[in-house]
Amino acid sequence: MTCLSSALVVWLGPWQQMITSRPSAASYRASAANSVQQVAANTTQVQLSTGSAGHDESFDVSLAPQANVLPPGTELHVVGVYSGGAADGPKSQPWWAKCPNRKDSQAMLNCHQQYAVQHTQNIVTVTVPSSPIPKVLALMSYEPVKWVLVGAKAGNVRRIILGGYHGQDFQGVTEDIPVDVYTYDSSPCVNCSRHSDHFYAYRKDSAEYSQALDKLRSITGLSPVSFQGLPKSDRFTIVSSPAVSVASAGKTENRADSVSGRRFIDEVVIGDVAIPLPEGDWQGLAHIQNPSSRGSDELAVLAKIEQDKLQEMVVLRLQFVVDGKGFARHSACDAAGAQAAKTAENQDFGKQMCFWVGHDTAPWGQPIFNLAANRLVAKNVALPDVLINSVFHRADKNSALTVVYANNPEIRGLSSPKTTWEASSWHPKFIQRFPDKLTYMQDRMQWAATWFQIFRAKLPASAG
Repeated sequence: MTCLSSALVVWLGPWQQMITSRPSAASYRASAANSVQQVAANTTQVQLSTGSAGHDESFDVSLAPQANVLPPGTELHVVGVYSGGAADGPKSQPWWAKCPNRKDSQAMLNCHQQYAVQHTQNIVTVTVPSSPIPKVLALMSYEPVKWVLVGAKAGNVRRIILGGYHGQDFQGVTEDIPVDVYTYDSSPCVNCSRHSDHFYAYRKDSAEYSQALDKLRSITGLSPVSFQGLPKSDRFTIVSSPAVSVASAGKTENRADSVSGRRFIDEVVIGDVAIPLPEGDWQGLAHIQNPSSRGSDELAVLAKIEQDKLQEMVVLRLQFVVDGKGFARHSACDAAGAQAAKTAENQDFGKQMCFWVGHDTAPWGQPIFNLAANRLVAKNVALPDVLINSVFHRADKNSALTVVYANNPEIRGLSSPKTTWEASSWHPKFIQRFPDKLTYMQDRMQWAATWFQIFRAKLPASAG
């Protein structure tokens, strides 16, 4: 590996060569202190020396709504009812009709307590014809409904949102289609994500409709292309917008996510940039395209998994800017407290190149890491409490790339009690007391120093 890195340095030139490739067109819960909701949308300056748990500032960025993970051109279709069942079908009896003695006030009170709170679950069938156009379905009802989806997979449904006052359920949805539920009463659904807020609407001229649309826009980032609402109905059919052609839908779908569910050896290509991978078989966990007013912003996660155990993980963020104004000084390049570090250059809005090695005692709190945690848990992969991170950063006036190569020390039998960053046995102040951990950390430091040469020489030169 050392020979390879030396050869690459000689062949490709000095570290100042930077990125020129064009940008692309395109259930685990963290602790409260590190939850996704607690992370500000703007980048937070992280100082390793203050016990920050060993994070890099680049990943303290909120992820875009899930719609941004979906292919461009994804349509939002909304359906709303007050209750399920055929509009001309038999009406449910009111609660008082079920009372045997209506002249007895106490009997009527008891009858009201018994029957007035009962709500019958009805079935509403939603048919989604086969289509290449990706869709999000929002299905809402005041009364409890079991939504039966017909053709969801062939209809290219990517996400389902259930809204209501009373509990909602669903049927006919494969496990790879996420279902999010927003109801006041608890919902009986299995394999769904429940949320505390609730909304529903079935009339377009109602205040509930405006509130529901505002909520759906905040959840998905999309505006509906269709709305179907009735007080009572037992079936609907989703019709895709004729304005979106099959050719364009297929084209955008192919470029939406180039990582998730795929396997990689030697390198992964993000935004036309090839990022080197350590030896082994890597599984793609996530690829997020965040909105950016300056150009493009993409994050990706890959993992090496063996026998349901996380061996290693790669987390990266690649940004391009069209204004040529560069990026603020990367504070992690200057942070104290790392086991090993090297900063070749760290100019404010200019060239930056550094790496550092350290331990992370809260590795799943930042949004992209939290997403990775959920993807790993879904694969029945246990999450370690500590990761040893080798972090590499480079930037110029046109682009920035930060890559975390994370290793799980538990694979080597090096477990650690859950504690703070400063109190950890992996901290530079204490690691000398633990020879096995010291040896492991020294191996990672040596690897990082070698990989630094590959990292700065592997990528093409930039004119910025």
